[in-house]
Amino acid sequence: VVLLAAKTIATAISAGSGLVGGTFAPSLFLGGMTGAAFHNIVESMFIASHESPFELADIQAYALVGSAGVLSALFRAPLTASLLIFELTRDYDVMLPLLASAGVGSVVGDIVEKAFEEERRDRDAVSWGDLADDER
Repeated sequence: VVLLAAKTIATAISAGSGLVGGTFAPSLFLGGMTGAAFHNIVESMFIASHESPFELADIQAYALVGSAGVLSALFRAPLTASLLIFELTRDYDVMLPLLASAGVGSVVGDIVEKAFEEERRDRDAVSWGDLADDER
């Protein structure tokens, strides 16, 4: 969790300041760490309850699914994210969760981006000119 927070802060500082560096590899790392953390949380809940209605997948599967979700949310390319992760692993068992995670990630990314755009447009209507909503 500490690595996840440190990498998020370092990536935000790097991208915000204009330093040379991409967002592809950090998105894979952040997604993988988030997926692994989610696995550990779910596993600890089942261990605490002493009854598991189903068997959990390996932590690697959760990391792959998290990577696909974050990558598709960032680049709005769910099929590309799913196929890229699949080509890296060649694991057919994780293909359906990859597609589901990538689809949800892309939709959530679109919703969040739209909310931020609307808030920015409402806050500074003068700079948007004709694109700003006239209803106030």
